[in-house]
Amino acid sequence: MKKIQVIILAGAGIVSFAGAFGVTWFFKKSQPVLPETVAEQAQEDTGLTGQEPGIGPTVARVSAGSDALERNMTEKQLQSLIYDIREKMKEYKSREKELDEQEERLEVARASLQQDIDRLNILRVQLASTLASLRQQEDNLKQSMVEITAAEKLNMQRIAGRYDKMDVSQASKIMINMVSNNQLDDAAKIMYYMSERTSGKLLGEIGNAKPELAVVLCDQLKRIKESK
Repeated sequence: MKKIQVIILAGAGIVSFAGAFGVTWFFKKSQPVLPETVAEQAQEDTGLTGQEPGIGPTVARVSAGSDALERNMTEKQLQSLIYDIREKMKEYKSREKELDEQEERLEVARASLQQDIDRLNILRVQLASTLASLRQQEDNLKQSMVEITAAEKLNMQRIAGRYDKMDVSQASKIMINMVSNNQLDDAAKIMYYMSERTSGKLLGEIGNAKPELAVVLCDQLKRIKESK
């Protein structure tokens, strides 16, 4: 769009020059200066006739000089117009070059901005994926929590008190049987309310018999949550 404006301005300058040149030529053609007319008018004004020597050629030379001066002025005007147009063309070309350079800089900035937008879109997708993964892990953690209700809390505390008084070897066998009968949550709840000293010895005894089971119990203990 800016290039079109530059071309229009250049065209306007050329049309202006052509118009000025045409007007000058028209006035010059419509008002010619003839040596004979100037000579006759001079003779009539001074009262001299054509028989008097020296008068006619002198007036003719004056008329010719005036015509030459007018042509000289017209040529100067034409040269001035040509110079102005050349300067305008230089200015237009310089402006066009500046516009091209500005357009190139804008294009580079636009490309850089597009790259930043693409990177941000990639990061946004990655962030959305990470958030979705975290939410899934949170949901899985909530689902895996072992919740102890207020109603069963008292019962679990009583059972844990009995295990505290029981022989560790005998208690470990009972715990192993409970886990084997799909009572992992109950076993973990009982150990949760046992004293730390007794539960530690019990886990050690279970680990001696079945190490993998002791690991499962430890992990399950971390998931126990009391209801408020």
